[in-house]
Amino acid sequence: MDGGGALIQLAGVCKDYKSGPEIVHALIDVDLTVGAGEFVAIVGASGSGKSTLMNILGCLDRPTAGVFTLGGVGVGDRSGDARAMVRNRLIGFVFQGFNLLARTTALENVELPLLYRGVSRKERRRRAIEALCEVGLQDRLGHTPTQLSGGQQQRVAIARALVTRPPLLLADEPTGNLDTRTSYEVLALLQTLVRDQGITVMLVTHEPDVAACAHRVITVRDGRITDDSHNSQPVQARAQLAAALTV
Repeated sequence: MDGGGALIQLAGVCKDYKSGPEIVHALIDVDLTVGAGEFVAIVGASGSGKSTLMNILGCLDRPTAGVFTLGGVGVGDRSGDARAMVRNRLIGFVFQGFNLLARTTALENVELPLLYRGVSRKERRRRAIEALCEVGLQDRLGHTPTQLSGGQQQRVAIARALVTRPPLLLADEPTGNLDTRTSYEVLALLQTLVRDQGITVMLVTHEPDVAACAHRVITVRDGRITDDSHNSQPVQARAQLAAALTV
């Protein structure tokens, strides 16, 4: 599924690390193109290189060799500050651990990225409310994380990632701390964002049931992409959720 052009392009990307006297080849000659509006799952065993790949895609690290283009901008060889600018403009992050401020309301948590950008109080409040409504939490604006379920906390984290309107959402094991039913709630939300807003979602997971909800599944092994499969009939998380609720 391609929503209208390449958002991500990797060509011959390698990443090496020093481990004592040894050189660890974490990524080896990775070529990858991801179009706007795709939902991609990245799978692989521990140590396969999938986390290194996500760090590069998230502009948190840069490749040792090769070319990385994000949104038409060459970012692979940019400095840390320059990568941070691209990251803040183009990428939203969702993590397994939610990473919400405990004593801060859902609304205030979602406002934070806009506060860092210097957006006015009135505008960031408006956009944060809009983002929380999009994830179905319009009645939880004043709740702190301890007053929310795990699924609701993850939806707050997704709203926080979306409030800056990034074209790319990177999700690292976003269902790892959730039960099956709540996982499908989060996956249904991600599928809706891809379908209705054309956001590109790239998700790291070790769970086959989660990967089955993506349009495309990329397998990483020993630093290489060993399989890149397009899924013409991804599992519809909302239908799975409805089935789970009848049990």
